[in-house]
Amino acid sequence: FVLWTIMVVLGHSAALIASSYHHYASRVIASRRLHMWTTPSPKQMMSAVHCPHQHRPRLFSFTSDRYEEQERIIALHAELQKLNIDAAALNDANLQAVQNPTNGYDGQYGKSAIKSYRSFVQAKSSDDDTVKSISVLAGRVARQIDFLIKRHRSHESEWIRHSDAAKETRQIFPLILLLDNVRSAFNVGSLFRTADAAGCSRVVTTGITPHPGGSGAEKLTKSALGADRMVPSYHFDTTLQAIESMKEKLPDYKIIGMETTELSAVYSDYKYPKEGMVLILGNEVTGVDTEIIPLLDAVVEIPMFGAKNSLNVAACAPVVLFEALRQWKVLDSIESPE
Repeated sequence: FVLWTIMVVLGHSAALIASSYHHYASRVIASRRLHMWTTPSPKQMMSAVHCPHQHRPRLFSFTSDRYEEQERIIALHAELQKLNIDAAALNDANLQAVQNPTNGYDGQYGKSAIKSYRSFVQAKSSDDDTVKSISVLAGRVARQIDFLIKRHRSHESEWIRHSDAAKETRQIFPLILLLDNVRSAFNVGSLFRTADAAGCSRVVTTGITPHPGGSGAEKLTKSALGADRMVPSYHFDTTLQAIESMKEKLPDYKIIGMETTELSAVYSDYKYPKEGMVLILGNEVTGVDTEIIPLLDAVVEIPMFGAKNSLNVAACAPVVLFEALRQWKVLDSIESPE
């Protein structure tokens, strides 16, 4: 009986040990399989480096894409250098446009050249592409970029020649238009035309507001019809930063918001100071930021007699700006036909 008991105990122990070993072995095998699917072998890595045009396994797509992008960058930069284009600076301009889209595209190269550079670098080659074909494509794209840069600089210089002559004829008054996160580039373009017509000394944009040389510049230019080149403009990341800068540099200017509130004065009843004023116009939907209203010297509004509570932001600005000019007797100097 004792011998039988010992044999039973040894049998159970052996079964337990065998079960534990099987469980451990299964985990090791699974781990190795996972490692095989996620880690390329040295041979596969070398194949990805030296044969980028060959079809690669799906599990190495990230690695192969990075190699392909590097190949394209090297090929394109080599062709750009032949054309005396600073490839490193163009690459930096591309990265800046991606990282800070609100700042727009570098004025030295222009939007079209930077987008052509980015499209070539980030493009995915088909399976039958070869290293030679990439270099040929790089040459074509480099010549295209060279043309786009020259065209951009030509347009810029043409604008500068026309703008310099036009600026000499502008009358300037102590008026500043500040656009607080105005969304529409077409509204901003119209506001630049108003600023030019009213003799504003500058336009200040903040936040997401489209601005010259920045985000939405092309659409803005279409509606501004050149006024964005006539009126100096500055951009701030936040409206608060812009107000703080105004108060520091122009302490005599009054900062006036245009918004419908319980404390708003009718625009024609308010006496606009001749020392200067900053008129703040807010977003088309949310209006002037409520956090900055306590920082303003005054808030004015245009009375509404219809069902809607407000006018389009581009329609409001000329009403107030020309009222200020009327109060300052600027319009009296204009001779009316008899």
